[in-house]
Amino acid sequence: MKRRAWVIILVLVLLGLAFPLINLIVPVPVRDSFRSLPTASATEAAAKAILEAKCVMCHMQDPGLPWYANLPIASSLIRRHVTDGVAIWDAQRLLEKHGADEVAIAKLEQSVELGTMPILPYLAMHWNATLSTAEQRTLLEWVHEVRRQNFTRGLASPEFAVFPVQPLPPRWPEPLNPRKVELGDKLYHDKRLSGDDTISCASCHDLAKGGTDQRQFSVGVRNQLGSINSPTVFNSGFNLAQFWDGRAKDLADQAGQPVVNPIEMDAKWDDVLAKLAKDETLTAIYREIYGADAAWTAANVQDAIAEFEKGLVTPDSPVDRYLKGDRAALTATEARGLELFKAHSCATCHVGEPMGGRSFEKPHNPAAFFKALGRAPQKDDFGRFNVTQNEADRFKMKVPLLRNLALTFPYLHDGSQTDLRNVVRLMHDHFVPRLNRRPLSDADVDAIVAMLKRNTGTLNGRPL
Repeated sequence: MKRRAWVIILVLVLLGLAFPLINLIVPVPVRDSFRSLPTASATEAAAKAILEAKCVMCHMQDPGLPWYANLPIASSLIRRHVTDGVAIWDAQRLLEKHGADEVAIAKLEQSVELGTMPILPYLAMHWNATLSTAEQRTLLEWVHEVRRQNFTRGLASPEFAVFPVQPLPPRWPEPLNPRKVELGDKLYHDKRLSGDDTISCASCHDLAKGGTDQRQFSVGVRNQLGSINSPTVFNSGFNLAQFWDGRAKDLADQAGQPVVNPIEMDAKWDDVLAKLAKDETLTAIYREIYGADAAWTAANVQDAIAEFEKGLVTPDSPVDRYLKGDRAALTATEARGLELFKAHSCATCHVGEPMGGRSFEKPHNPAAFFKALGRAPQKDDFGRFNVTQNEADRFKMKVPLLRNLALTFPYLHDGSQTDLRNVVRLMHDHFVPRLNRRPLSDADVDAIVAMLKRNTGTLNGRPL
């Protein structure tokens, strides 16, 4: 019996070794759709070769799979790894954009710097899959090349030239029409946009309160209470879409939806336009912009409000000044908080100039996240799913901007948090991928929060 047992063990060991040994000889197949992707530079071509050889099996929606992928146990493991990998970043989509996805390249950068790619189960089957120091350097060079070309304006000091967080520009990066901004300002504060003339855009997005109302849920007409927190209007033009679920494609689209929402402004556009048309002074400004005989339209009202909102950029925070090279702008603790913000993967989603707004993300375990919040999820918590009806989007929310956080409380989409320390813990424990999660001490949390509270800027040259 002992001999038989040893034979069985030996056979199992040999079978176990057979898979990685075969993988050393026969490379993982790669889809032609990936192989044929053009590259824009020599650095990108070198990065693509590395991704093709060592990453696409887990970081591609429909990857080429090895011969054993259809075996019962292997199939379920591989599919799970592919699902998890694509949820973080998709190599095919990233190369199709020549890397111009600010969140995806930040996530790739973080994985490389932390040495968490490839994952151990993959390395167990692919002994030659470890990224060499040279390969890591090549991938990071590509990330930095992409960032310089697409996501920086030359405002940061050399030390932070390719840092994932960048200083806000001094103004909206495209020219704005001053008269349209003036009209948009007036309309933004005009209560005639509501059905009973009691609510304006500024009621829920008060410029004196960080572009929010500092309430858990906003109050609409007839004192109706909303069910989701109102995000800040400051810097909102940098968002990839508007609302937590991204149902509005831009600021103009967003500006029209609260007007007709029965819980918010509860108006009919025909009634709103008729009221505005009676205002001779406002109509004169309107026709100066849209034409001498132009009738009031919802599209033009939304266009003017969007033009005004684009200008609500809040640069020159202490964090901005530090990124630009002013070493005295932050204390040692606050500067350490910025370093920790990157080290603990916060800057992968809260990336770029606005520090967020570039992607939709969800907790890795939604049940655990909502348990931590002390409640069961409701329809509003489904986020992006409510727009797309794609199950993969359930619980995905647009990443909020982290500018002016000292003014934009309470926090999260449900407005349930008032203490930034709790928010940092929740994000670390429930949104940072498990492989990238590192121990976060109370002192680390305090340093990150100290930095975030120094992230309040100016509006039109005046401190908020």
